[in-house]
Amino acid sequence: MKTLLIQTAIAAMWGFLLVQHTRRLFRLAHVKAVVAIDDPHLRQYMQRVWWWLGREEFWHKVQADTGRCLEIMVMILLLAWML
Repeated sequence: MKTLLIQTAIAAMWGFLLVQHTRRLFRLAHVKAVVAIDDPHLRQYMQRVWWWLGREEFWHKVQADTGRCLEIMVMILLLAWML
């Protein structure tokens, strides 16, 4: 039971981080969250997303949050190991 809770907490933490940065990427690229596949501006939206994926401004925040997430994950694993 303990391992299931630990795995769920870690998966939820990484999932939250992924959702948070995906939403941030869409905001930076000015893309609506729900874009229809047959939207004539879809190519333009994807080009903006691709452009932001190449920018250091986007990745700097991702790297900082990923580092924090790794720290929390290690702390959770060490705490679980000690119990």
